[in-house]
Amino acid sequence: MSRLANFFNLFYRIGIMLILFFLIQLPPVAITIANRYPDNLGLTIILVAIFLMLFAFIIGWARRLYRQYDQLGQGGHLRLGLVAGGYLTLLFGMMFFGQLNMLLFHQTQTANNAAVAQMLNHNQLATIVFVIASCTLTPVAEELIFRGVLTNLFFPASWFWPKLVLSGLVFSCAHLSTNVVSFCTYLFMGMVLAYVYRRSGSLKNSIALHAINNIVAMVVLLKI
Repeated sequence: MSRLANFFNLFYRIGIMLILFFLIQLPPVAITIANRYPDNLGLTIILVAIFLMLFAFIIGWARRLYRQYDQLGQGGHLRLGLVAGGYLTLLFGMMFFGQLNMLLFHQTQTANNAAVAQMLNHNQLATIVFVIASCTLTPVAEELIFRGVLTNLFFPASWFWPKLVLSGLVFSCAHLSTNVVSFCTYLFMGMVLAYVYRRSGSLKNSIALHAINNIVAMVVLLKI
């Protein structure tokens, strides 16, 4: 009976992650639709509202799950040194994988970044909202899901590296990849973010690191 209960508990936890994994893919769909009708202000406003409501629901539910399953205790302070070190690690890692991607597959950017770039500058209102959300709501939502919920749902609290690898794998699966280098790029990013979270014991740090990374990415994509 205990084994059966453990099986259903594991099945339940996997189900939670599958639902969250699916939900976090939905907000960009609203922006994609809005970009098809740039001259329809009324439709754009409705789709932007749906975009924001989806994020509000995802963040609210993921936050409750995080509080329910948190293994570390929701304390901890913002550790600027750890965030800065994490960003430098991400920066050099992205440079390495970027060069490797260009060398092996002749791609100057990942499919995910190309998809994001395609969503910009078609609809002014949608672009403004999407860019702001990418630097604020997306880091919060994705860190709650892929670090706060995922790393606490599976494996005992003392299992440090398995949690990092799992977080990186699932995080990478949530981003578009057309080759193994692109997949490893987001695997690496997810593991660095998970390391910062688990090392500090606070999602504040991985959220801050994720936000900085997205801000820089948006500046590059918008050619500011």
